Amino acid sequence: MKGVTEVSNDIYDLHMLILWICVFIGIVVFGTMFYSIYHHRKSKGHKAEQFHENTTVEIIWTIIPTLILIGMAIPATKAMMELDDVQNADMSIKVTGWQWKWEYEYLDNGIHFFSNLDEASNKARQIDSGIDPRTVPNYLLNVDNPLVIPTKKKIRFVFTAADVIHSWWVPDLGWKKDTIPGFINESWTSVDKPGIYRGQCTELCGKDHGFMPIVVVAMEQADYDAWVKKTQEEAAKGPDLNDQSHDELVSKGAAIYAKNCASCHMVGGEGVPGTFPAITGSGIVKGDIKAQADLVLNGKGMMPAFGKMLNAAELAQVITYTRNALGNSVGDEIQPKAIQELLPAGTAPAASAAKAKPQEKVDASKEMSLDDLVARGESVYAQNCASCHMADGAGLPGTFPAIKGSSVVTGDINAQVDLMLNGKGMMPAFGKTLNAVDFAAVVTYTRNKLGNSVGDFIQPSAIQSLQSAMPAEDDDE
Repeated sequence: MKGVTEVSNDIYDLHMLILWICVFIGIVVFGTMFYSIYHHRKSKGHKAEQFHENTTVEIIWTIIPTLILIGMAIPATKAMMELDDVQNADMSIKVTGWQWKWEYEYLDNGIHFFSNLDEASNKARQIDSGIDPRTVPNYLLNVDNPLVIPTKKKIRFVFTAADVIHSWWVPDLGWKKDTIPGFINESWTSVDKPGIYRGQCTELCGKDHGFMPIVVVAMEQADYDAWVKKTQEEAAKGPDLNDQSHDELVSKGAAIYAKNCASCHMVGGEGVPGTFPAITGSGIVKGDIKAQADLVLNGKGMMPAFGKMLNAAELAQVITYTRNALGNSVGDEIQPKAIQELLPAGTAPAASAAKAKPQEKVDASKEMSLDDLVARGESVYAQNCASCHMADGAGLPGTFPAIKGSSVVTGDINAQVDLMLNGKGMMPAFGKTLNAVDFAAVVTYTRNKLGNSVGDFIQPSAIQSLQSAMPAEDDDE
C-alpha cells in the first residue's frame, strides 16, 4: 500500500520492483528445473551425464546473478540515501518516547507538548469498564494532542527516549525509527496532502506498550500558521495559578490520575505488587505533602519526573486527589502557586498545551552586569538549548555539538551572536524567538559557564539593534 510521501512511494516502488525480479527469477529457475525433470526422466530412456565442471557455464551463472544484484542494489541504495538525507530541512521536531506517551518539541518555534492516548480509549480499555471498544472512534489509535505539521515542507525529526527503547511508526510516512535513551536517531518527511495519519509504538516498551498511539495532522501552510499562532497565544497565558477549592482539586485530579498514573498504580490505586507501589495506604501519599510533591515533580527510579509533563495546576490537582481518594483521606491539599514555587526556574511544563510564548517586551536599553546576565541566562539555556546541547553543555557527539570548549562559543562573540540570530543547519534562528535580554543573557551564560570562562559579555541593547535589522517573517517566505 502506497503512503502519502515521496519516500513512501519510492519504497513501495522499490518493493514491487524487487518482488517482480524475484518472481521472474523463480519462474526461470523452477521452470528450468521442472522442464528438465519432466523431459529428461528415466522412463523416457535418458541417462545422467557424468561430468565435473564447465568453465563457460560457471562464468555465466556467476556473471548473471552479479548483474541482477547490481541492478537491485542501485535503486535500493538510492532509496536508503534518500531516507537518510535530513539536510536542508524547513523545520525540525524533536520526538522523545516516554512510558507511555510521546513528547514533541518544535525546535524552530519552541512549541512543546505531550501526546497521550485519548480519554475515550483510555476509559474503554480499563478492565470491567463496561464500554464496548467498537463504539469508540479510532480505538487505541487516537490521542489528546496530535503532532501538527505543514504540507509540502521538509520536516526533520530527531528521536530519543527518556526511559526505555520505543519506536515511532506512522505507516503512511513510509518508515519507522527507534527512540533510544542517550542516543539520537534522525529521519525526515514531506507530506503532499492534508490529512490525519495514525501510527503506534512498535517496540515492546512495557506493560502499556499497546496504548501509545501516534497521530500526525498535516495542514496547509496557512492553517498550520494559524495553529502555531493560536497555540503560542494559549501557552503564553500559562497555567491557572489561582487557588482552587478542595473539592475542585480532587475532582479535576481524578482525570489527571487516570491519564498519567493509573497505568502503573492501577485505577483503584492498588498498584502492582513487587513492581509498582500502591497509592492506597502509601506512606508517601499519607505523609508530608511537600515530600510527595518533590517525588512527583522530580521522579525517582521508575517514577518519571512529572514536573516536566504537567503544569502547576494539574500537579496540584493530582497530588490532592491521591491524598483524598483511592482509599486515602488525609484531608489536606496543595495549591498551584505552591507547586509553581517548587518547579525549577524557567520551567513551563504542560501536558496538554504548548509552552512556547512570543517574545516578551523588555527594556533592552538597561545595562546589565556579567553576573546578572549569567544568572538569567541559566534558565534561558535550560528552556531553549539544553534539550539539544544537554544540561551540562556536553552535547550529543555526531548530532549536537558541545557547548563546553566550543570554538564558536570561546571565539569571537560577534560570530556566535550571528549564528544564534540567524541559525544554520539544525540550529534554529533564535533571533526570532528570544527577546533581546534573554538572547544577551544566554550568549553570556554559554561563554562563562558550562566549562567555559571567556570573561566577556554582550548587552541587550546591542542584540536589539541586530534584531531590528533582521528581515521580517514575510520577507523570508
